[in-house]
Amino acid sequence: MRLMSYNIEWFDECFEDDNSLKTTSEATTKLDAVAGVITATDPDLIGITEGPNTTTTTGARDTVAALKNFAAAKGLRQADAMIGFPSAGRQEIAAMFDPNVCSLQHDPGGRAGHKTNPPFNEAFQADSDADGIKELYKHYRPPLEAKVSRADGGADFWILVAHAKSKGIFSAMDRVHFERTSDRNRRKLFAECSSIRLRVEEWLEEDRPLVVMGDINDGPGFDYYESRFGRSAVELILGDVFDVDAMLRYPIGRPKFGRYGWEPSTARFTDSFTNDQVNALIDHIMTSTKIEPAGTEGALVWNPFQLDDAKPHKQALLDASDHFPVTYEIA
Repeated sequence: MRLMSYNIEWFDECFEDDNSLKTTSEATTKLDAVAGVITATDPDLIGITEGPNTTTTTGARDTVAALKNFAAAKGLRQADAMIGFPSAGRQEIAAMFDPNVCSLQHDPGGRAGHKTNPPFNEAFQADSDADGIKELYKHYRPPLEAKVSRADGGADFWILVAHAKSKGIFSAMDRVHFERTSDRNRRKLFAECSSIRLRVEEWLEEDRPLVVMGDINDGPGFDYYESRFGRSAVELILGDVFDVDAMLRYPIGRPKFGRYGWEPSTARFTDSFTNDQVNALIDHIMTSTKIEPAGTEGALVWNPFQLDDAKPHKQALLDASDHFPVTYEIA
């Protein structure tokens, strides 16, 4: 099976309130580009961040209906879709998949009312500043947990798709308080990823093969605050080096830092102080040791400036999103 993690920038803006596809020039270009990327990368299962919206108040907007309409209109084999707990905002975490290859079932973990490991749609406590006092947090976009059943008779496995807290400083007021805002954002990110790691440990204790994917908004060596805290949010999810058997694999491999930032990279940002363009590896796929890779190639980051296989699809990749997808084949 080929898995893909893909942040589709503001995909919600391509759909009408009745979940049909918008026909404006801008939306059509983006929809065609996203379909082109999916066709070129050919995944069996896609973990999507920034998916179309589900409205829990009126029920008019529906992520699954929108994604199914998209797949039908573009003739995609990834014709089925699902979400877990809806988010508080406009964008959802979702999965698209080929129903001839697998089926997915929402399978949330955690214990209702638990202080540190409740279901992802409940508030939880985490000591994010190491002062011995736990703070109260809540996932703005509850990670998607799903059991994956394979049509080929392969063993079931579980996926967790996450879109963690952004560390970006976007408003003028935040820039005035840059240090405090940066510190707060990273602590929120750490709390969310610590919550995700607790779910990973829960699944590992149950001997489940598992995959964690999504936009973690952090990566190894990403910024100054990582060196200040001595770790990245990705490393929190990967696990403790002193418990090697419980660590997750990272099939993308160790990135290298060059003139323009990280390589491979899944996104590019403008430094708010220098205005330099900086490449960042913030979209990830991680697996437990029970997930066997298919071959030795590892995960592919579909960056057309860095990956030869992606270069023929450069325009579609650029038109589709400000992120590049990551794919990984498992046995």
